[in-house]
Order: sequence, then structure tokens, then C-alpha cells
Amino acid sequence: MKSAFILWRKSIFTRLIATFLLIISPIYLVAFFIYNWGINSVKDELKSTMMSQVGFYASNLDTEIQRVNALLFNTLYDSNLTDLSNLITKLSDYDVYRSVNNLQQRLLVLQNSNLYVKNVTAYIPSADMTVSSNTGIGPLNPEELRFFNGARTDAKSQLLFYQDDIYLRALLPLDINYRLEKKMHLLTVTLSIDRIRAALGQLETRQGSGAALLLPDDRLIAPGKMKGDFAARLKAELDSRLERGDSSGSILLKDEGNSYFAVYVRSAYLNTTMVQYVPQEALTEKADRFKTIFVLFSCAAVLIVVLYMLSSFKFIQQPMLKLIRVLRQMEKGNLNVEVTHARNDEFGFLFQRINGMMRNLNQLIDQVYKQQILTQRAELKQLQSQINPHFLYNTYFVLYNMAMTDDFDNVKLFTHQLGSYFQYITRNAAEDVPLHVECDHARTYCDIQSLRFYNRIVVDFGDIPPGYRDKLVPRLILQPVIENAFEHGLSDKKDSGLLTIRFEEEYEGFAITVEDNGPALSDDRVRELNEMLLLESSDAAEMTAIVNIHRRLRLKFGGGSGIVFRHGGNGGLKASIIVRDKEAGTDEEIADRG
Repeated sequence: MKSAFILWRKSIFTRLIATFLLIISPIYLVAFFIYNWGINSVKDELKSTMMSQVGFYASNLDTEIQRVNALLFNTLYDSNLTDLSNLITKLSDYDVYRSVNNLQQRLLVLQNSNLYVKNVTAYIPSADMTVSSNTGIGPLNPEELRFFNGARTDAKSQLLFYQDDIYLRALLPLDINYRLEKKMHLLTVTLSIDRIRAALGQLETRQGSGAALLLPDDRLIAPGKMKGDFAARLKAELDSRLERGDSSGSILLKDEGNSYFAVYVRSAYLNTTMVQYVPQEALTEKADRFKTIFVLFSCAAVLIVVLYMLSSFKFIQQPMLKLIRVLRQMEKGNLNVEVTHARNDEFGFLFQRINGMMRNLNQLIDQVYKQQILTQRAELKQLQSQINPHFLYNTYFVLYNMAMTDDFDNVKLFTHQLGSYFQYITRNAAEDVPLHVECDHARTYCDIQSLRFYNRIVVDFGDIPPGYRDKLVPRLILQPVIENAFEHGLSDKKDSGLLTIRFEEEYEGFAITVEDNGPALSDDRVRELNEMLLLESSDAAEMTAIVNIHRRLRLKFGGGSGIVFRHGGNGGLKASIIVRDKEAGTDEEIADRG
């Protein structure tokens, strides 16, 4: 979590991408809501359309049946029918024929007046006959007559079911026993199931859809052959809804892995229920268009994000990474790198300025470096030329005394030491030497001075720490400091002179301390000596070599290195030659770090 926050906080590219995603997300969410709203709207519209269709066909069937019932009851009081029923014994054969013919014509008109009527029949018990719109005069079936006289129905339309046919009847509102006893006439209309199926077939609007009519006798009329399992599930679901009092609504059904959506409307007049069903996919058929559009929009959004990320990476992140790599090379001290940019944009302008800046830096560094090298070499030449004439006189005088006393062994040793000494300070080889080589030269110098100050001064030269023996240091940084101690601290000592050279661990480096037991110096004098080290040049001849050493150490190892003067523990002066790694910093910076 923390690393992710740091990446967000530090990477411009990451923030650009995140910002772009935050901008495009609301647009995508709006599109998603529009997509869902569109799908739901299409589904609701299809449901509404189906409900309207079913309601229209159910209402149309009610209307047609009501019209048939009205015509049927009007025909019940037709004069020809009443004459045949009440005056059959008084009519002549011609009158009977004429009345039957007129009645049949009236029944035929009733049949042809409606699409759903298949046959109209008049039952005349007093004449022991029936008159049909299709077949004319026929025998009376007592069983049929008794059924139609006594049958009861909950439908207002007097819808009856007899021997797999659907009937409407019209009879006088009298007691059944009275009607049978007086042989009262009645009328029936046979409805065409095939025509009802044909009408329901108009609701089959797409592949796999269909419609059905649930009759009061629990029969289900459908245009085609309906699977038994599906029909049973549909009837069971409709019965359940009707028992709850739902006169209309929608149903979800499954059959052999297929899902269906159905709407139904109940007719209180006919006591029937009309239902229309479609496959579940039909609800999403038009919605799939929205889905396709949404998928295309999603792909376009992803493509836009990818293109934005690629373009941002190409035009922003790549130049930024290139700039970071160049800056890291500069941090490592490599100023010879050059950054290129093909486009003439803001990064091109920036890179041109960086390249120009690095060229100028290289020129300035080259100039300053060469100047420093020349200065160091001049200072080294000056240091090498500062051979104290008194040192020469004194060493020659010591050599003379040895020769006069025939001390040839010491003469050989002393001349060898002098040769090594002058060879080291006069050679123009490498300016940096290992620490142990510089210390060997200083030891040689101390041995020469010990012979000069025989029985007056003792030199205690400590061992070099093993870890720093091969540390490269500038030449002639230790011997001039020791020489300064001999000449200014111990030269007046008649006896008991002590010079101590020690190596001490320091923060990020080491220190070489040169301490004498000469005359004590005041605090002001010690402070004055330290201040002289900070001057560009010193008027004091005896300090010139020391100042040169101090400056060379600081140039080589940084501001934390150099020479520091302090009061010695034996009463004299203590000079510390401090050598630190260049990255350690100054004393103040080290103190701030604790």
C-alpha cells in the first residue's frame, strides 16, 4: 500500500493515467446505466405489447361472443320458431315447410354473422325435431335436449361443453322441469374450435412463440401441438394465479432447458383465460442491439485508454525516463553523456539546454581541473624546493663528525638514509603514493634527525593500521609536519625531547597525529595557527609547507580533511593530519548528523 502510494505520488505518468481513468469512468458508467435502461425499456415495451395483444384478442373474443348471444336470444323469439313449437298441430304441411325454411334461413344468417360460429341448432320438442343451419331438419336427441336444458355454467355467456364441442345456448328463463314437461324450445350455437385456434395463431409473432386459451373445463386450446409437459406447467401456473385472484399478469416458465415468458388475461364473461408466450430470448432480442452497441463502446473506451497510455508513455514517460537516466549518469560524475530527442517539442528544448549545460560544465570542469592540477604541481614543486638549508648544513656536519671519528658503519647508514630521503622528495613520479611509502619516508627523516639530536630527542613512531596501509595519499604530507615539530617545537630541547607519531581511527577515515613536548602555546596562538591554514596564502615562511599540505588534502579528500592544530597532552603542540572519504563531508556536517 505504501509503495503504491509512493508510486502515485512520484510518477507523473501514473497520475496522468489515473486522472484520465477518473475522467472517463463517469462517462463509461453513464453509458452502462443507459445500456441497462435501454434493455429494461425494451423488455417493458415488449411486455406491454404482448399484454396489449392478448388483451385485444381476449376483448375481441368477448365482444364476438356477446354479439352471438344477443342474436341468439333474438332468434329465440322468432315467429317461425314459436309457431313450430306452439302450433305445430294446427299448421298445414305447407306452413310447416315454410316455417322450417324461414327458420333455417334465420339460423344460417346467424351462423354467417360471426367467424367463430360453426353451427346453429333449434331444438323443438313439441315437433320432435331439430332445425340446423347446416343440415336443416333432423331428429331430436332426448339426451342432448336434457343436457342443454339442465346444464349449469359459471360463465355469463352460458358457455357449455358437450362431447368435445363448445356451445352457447338460449332458452326461456323457466324451471327445468316445466320446460321439459311443456316441451319448450331452445337454441344452441356450436363454436368452431379450429377457428379459435386460427385466431390464436395470429399471436404467434416469432419462432418458438405461441398462444392458448384455457377453457373452464380445464382444456387448453392452442394453434399447434403443445408439448404435454409444457402445457401441464402452463395450466398449473395459470390455475395458481387465478386462485390468487390475479386476472392478468406475466409468467416465467422453463421447459427442457428453454425459458419462456408468458402474459395472460382472464375473461370474466367467458370464464376463459387467454395466454401468449415467447422464448425468453425474445425479450432481449432487441436489447441485444443495445448490448452490441455497449460492447463496441466498451471496446472503443478500452482502445482509447490504451492509445492514451501508449501516447502518454511515448510522448511523456519515455523522454522523462531518458532524462532521469541522464541525470543519474551526471550524479555518478559522467558528464560526457548526451541526450537526443527527435521531436521539436518542450522535451526537445529541455534536452538541448541540458546538452548545452553539460558541454559548458565539461569546459568549466576541464578548466578548473587543469588549473587545480597545475596549482598542485606548482605547490608540490615549491614544497620540494623548500629544503631547509640548515638541515643540509646539519646533516653534513653530522656526516663530517662520523668520518672524523672513523664511525664508518654509521657513515654508510647515514649516507644511505640521506640518499633515500632526497630521492623521495625530488622525484617527479606519481603525486599519490600508498600511505606506508609516505610513512617510510617520514621514518627515514626521523632517523636522520635522531642522529642530529642524539641523546636529546626520542621519536616514538606508531604502526599503521592494516586497513589503511595501501591508502593512496598525496606525497610529502607527513614529513613536513614532523620537520615543523623538530624545528619549532623541539630544537631548543637540551634533553628529554619526545616526538610521538600515532595513527587513529576517525569518522569515515583516519588521522595521523604528530605531537611534541616542546614549549606550551597559548590558546590564541593555536587559534592563529588554525586560521592561517584557511588563508589562500601565508606570509609566514614556516607555515607555507603546512598550508600547502592542508589545501592538497582538502582538494583530494574534501572539506572534512586537512590539518588541525591542538594543545598536546605533553605540553607542546599536536598536529592532526585528517584523511576522510570525500563523501563524509565537513566537520560541521558530520556533527549535524550526530
